[in-house]
Amino acid sequence: MTDSTLPLAGVEHGKRILVSVIESRARNVSSKPWVSLPVNEQDLSQGYKDVSFWQLNNYANHAANWLRENLPQTLETFQCFAYAGPKDLRYSILAVAAAKLQKVMVMPSPLITPEAQNRILSVKNCKIYLRPASMADKVAEILKETHGFQVITVPEIEEIMKEEEAPVFTYPKSWEEGKDDPWLVFHTSGTTGNPKPLTWSHGMMAVPDIMTSLPDLELSVLHKFAQDRWYTPLPSLHLVGTVMVLAMTSFLESTIVIGPAVQPSANLVVDILQYGRVDGALMIPSLIEELCLTDTGLQSLRSLKCLLYTGAPLNTKAGEKLVSHVHIAPMAGSTEGGLFLTKLHDKKDAWDYISFQAHASAELVPRFDKLHELVFVRRPGCLVPLVFQVKPDLERFETNDMLVEHPVHKGLWKFIGRGDDYVNFSHGDGMHASLIEAEIENHPAVKAALIGENGRPAPVLLVELVPNAVADNEKSRFTASLQPFIDNANVRCHDCVKLSLDRLILAQHEKPFVRNVKGGVVRMQTLALYKDEISAIFV
Repeated sequence: MTDSTLPLAGVEHGKRILVSVIESRARNVSSKPWVSLPVNEQDLSQGYKDVSFWQLNNYANHAANWLRENLPQTLETFQCFAYAGPKDLRYSILAVAAAKLQKVMVMPSPLITPEAQNRILSVKNCKIYLRPASMADKVAEILKETHGFQVITVPEIEEIMKEEEAPVFTYPKSWEEGKDDPWLVFHTSGTTGNPKPLTWSHGMMAVPDIMTSLPDLELSVLHKFAQDRWYTPLPSLHLVGTVMVLAMTSFLESTIVIGPAVQPSANLVVDILQYGRVDGALMIPSLIEELCLTDTGLQSLRSLKCLLYTGAPLNTKAGEKLVSHVHIAPMAGSTEGGLFLTKLHDKKDAWDYISFQAHASAELVPRFDKLHELVFVRRPGCLVPLVFQVKPDLERFETNDMLVEHPVHKGLWKFIGRGDDYVNFSHGDGMHASLIEAEIENHPAVKAALIGENGRPAPVLLVELVPNAVADNEKSRFTASLQPFIDNANVRCHDCVKLSLDRLILAQHEKPFVRNVKGGVVRMQTLALYKDEISAIFV
């Protein structure tokens, strides 16, 4: 498959600081729009209005002026501040403003616990927390056990996004001077585990541009983003959302279509795709699956040029409804590794499989059964994958991502899950299963507990009983006795990943858990052993 959209005409890709590209495009009146906003969030049928790069740069200058006046004075290089707010463009505008002033912006997710947020702030030595008035109570709750924080109220979105021309702030460094400077702090997933902060430099945020500059680049998701209108419900506090709204727009001339600042329902997404004149969408699988349940939702997805999904596997039934009408593919990556440099293909019977470009430095290493682990290997002059910028001392990075090769189309690979105990659900959230399983195993009649499985809408609890501990006629009593242990486990879980007795499976005597030579439960093989019982729960 070929595509002539990249490199962009008249553009010298690679080695460009993102904020400098924004400033350059702000001077070009013919530049494609940055984003497109609803004229009326309550009635999308009134259409959308485009926001130019001149406007973005002006909004960022207003924000930079506000930051300069309100952040505490310091001689510290790369002063750090955290920001938490509603799902609006303040994340992106403040990020650009931070770059102009050479500040570092930390974006903790509201889905992680206050303890986890404070751990991230402590690691980054961050003592300034910005938030709008609407987040005052939530941020106060996060910081109630801490000392020495300065909390600052940011202006409302209308005050930042005002058309009055702002004082001009210009990013002062060249690529070589600024590429390694810190800019944005994201963190790894941490629904029940300990999230780790990951600092992205200006050079790391430029990776889509660097990838585009590589010789012999084959068809990729980058080609699909170039110069088209895209929608994603993923918020800008997450890496993917920021890459979409800032990197893909600046480097590849995408225009991101923004939805109302609410959790999108299937009906709302249908309206966004229609009235926002969307060409392509990047969504979590659970939202795609919900859209596929109605004729209007299905048709809205089929009308797209390209549909990408991320965060978990997509249900086969949903994919098969779409593949004959729209180019559908997984978008692979991680917070540590960034966007994986994959190739797109036209094999409709392998729509959920990927392959890797020569520049990806990827190897698929056999692990067990037919599963292979994705491993990145540093090569001379290697600019991707991103992990070698995150961890410059590494020569080899084992991702713990497990893939299986297509039985017919060799060289195409499908993500199956991870080699560890992190379970990804179809809505994009997940859980560190071992921490929760340990709570269940506190029950005296439980020999082992296992939580699965990747790609499902909710967790399934699989329990193996201590031999002879529970008679067949006492199973109901045992199930009831398990509830307090589930309650204890759920204290550590976000609402969307809580356990329930409605999704409990008791292991059968004739199908004991699969164990390794050390007696440990082998997760993926055991879940596979009970695949029929798990599937029956979600019928």
